[in-house]
Amino acid sequence: MWQAAVLAISPTTVALFLAAMAALALSFATWAARAPAATTPRTAAAALLAVWLPLLLFATLTPTQPIGSADATLWWRPGEGLFDPGAQLQPQELAMLIRQHIAYAALYVPGPLLLRFAAPRWSAAAAFLLGVGLCVTIETAQLLMRAGRIADVDDVMCAAAGTVLGAGLGLLARPVAAGVGAAARGCRRGRVVRP
Repeated sequence: MWQAAVLAISPTTVALFLAAMAALALSFATWAARAPAATTPRTAAAALLAVWLPLLLFATLTPTQPIGSADATLWWRPGEGLFDPGAQLQPQELAMLIRQHIAYAALYVPGPLLLRFAAPRWSAAAAFLLGVGLCVTIETAQLLMRAGRIADVDDVMCAAAGTVLGAGLGLLARPVAAGVGAAARGCRRGRVVRP
């Protein structure tokens, strides 16, 4: 399943994914703005968060070999798989490595985005730390499982990038939704309000 998702990554699928995440953030922001006292938007975001977390764990912790059968491999230098002087990457291998990094970053976008609406009092910094902490925990588990997975600092950096993107979309959605709502109210009254 993970390989199929990685192979599907292209500029088009990345753009569609980002558009879907932006639409999700705007939907939750608009919903929360229209019903500020209602708990339904928070509950829906928490439910989606509860679906996202097991999917993330499945994608990142599913062993590729029996547990305990492989060496504990840790790549602690950034770009170690990309810039290893002992092996020259073929163009197809380079493209696959870049796709893997994009896919890993995309795995972490929904978490902080949904957390901004499930727990609005959490700051973007707390969401970022939670996302990176979760990734470090997963990479440590991969190392300790010795099941064919490689604990890689590049994965932590990709997770940090995805977490920043998700938190940023969550932060930007509220003022954008408020501006669109003000413009819509102004149009209904017969005057144009610029957001």
